[in-house]
Amino acid sequence: MEKSHNNDEKMRFNSLYQQIIEIACGNFMFRQEPSGRRDPIDTLGVLLNMMSEEIYNFCFEAHKEAEQPEILFTIFLDDKFNVTSYTNQTPEILKWEQKKYDKPISEILSKNSIKVIMDEVNSNNETLYQRFIPIDFITENHTLYRCPCIIQRMSGVDATCSYAITAFRFVKNNEPEKKLTESGPELKLEKKESAATKMLLRKVRLYVLRNLHTELPSLKELGLIHRTNKTKLKEGFKNMYGTTIHRFHMEKRLDKGALLIRTTELPISIITQKCGFKDHSHFSKNFRKQFGKTPSQYRRENHRSIS
Repeated sequence: MEKSHNNDEKMRFNSLYQQIIEIACGNFMFRQEPSGRRDPIDTLGVLLNMMSEEIYNFCFEAHKEAEQPEILFTIFLDDKFNVTSYTNQTPEILKWEQKKYDKPISEILSKNSIKVIMDEVNSNNETLYQRFIPIDFITENHTLYRCPCIIQRMSGVDATCSYAITAFRFVKNNEPEKKLTESGPELKLEKKESAATKMLLRKVRLYVLRNLHTELPSLKELGLIHRTNKTKLKEGFKNMYGTTIHRFHMEKRLDKGALLIRTTELPISIITQKCGFKDHSHFSKNFRKQFGKTPSQYRRENHRSIS
């Protein structure tokens, strides 16, 4: 007689499955949080995390040595590691829909990240608070947002502001080329601009893939988020990927929906929500445009072919 899985194991298996779905949709930032049991499920989680990290580094961080750190946001903690405040852009970046003031650190960070921070705080290393450490922040939909951070102990302030966690992103160094030959300086500058633009557009593409569960901001807002202008963003993305940003976003959301319909028994209404559509009719209309049939017809045909 087969041993039935308890609810905890089912949740862990579902998390593994969800990460595979995210990877298949092009999102390599999803991370598993180890349970500490060191069992086969944890092993699979670690391997998936490693694979996601390798793919992300290969595709998006090959030129990181030419980039400079830029502050994304800062979160302040009291002496008991409760959140007391944060900078204005924090909720937007981390997709927080509710205020996180007066919350313990456990509500904003993964368990593994809490341990990393505590190890850093308790370290006797003289270079403490001077190095980047990877931190996973918990978003409103319970996914993880990873970015390099520095933890600092605040001195000369009251107990409500004892620590600061500052998150960074890496941006292209805009210093001019140091070695430009007389024969072709314009060409080298053009190549540098082209490389910087490609890196920017890859980051925009990754941003889109991270947000398949929701509607995208306007092009103007996307430009502000990525420190560029609407026209450059619109034309550059179309030239590089052959489609518009919002069309690409719609196609990938529908691809995700089709994958969930084919491989799960989730109700269409739940899949609609997971793909960021507000109502079934909007999802069904766009799904039919892309796949030539309604979600229900698509499920029946695929399940019939499997059986």
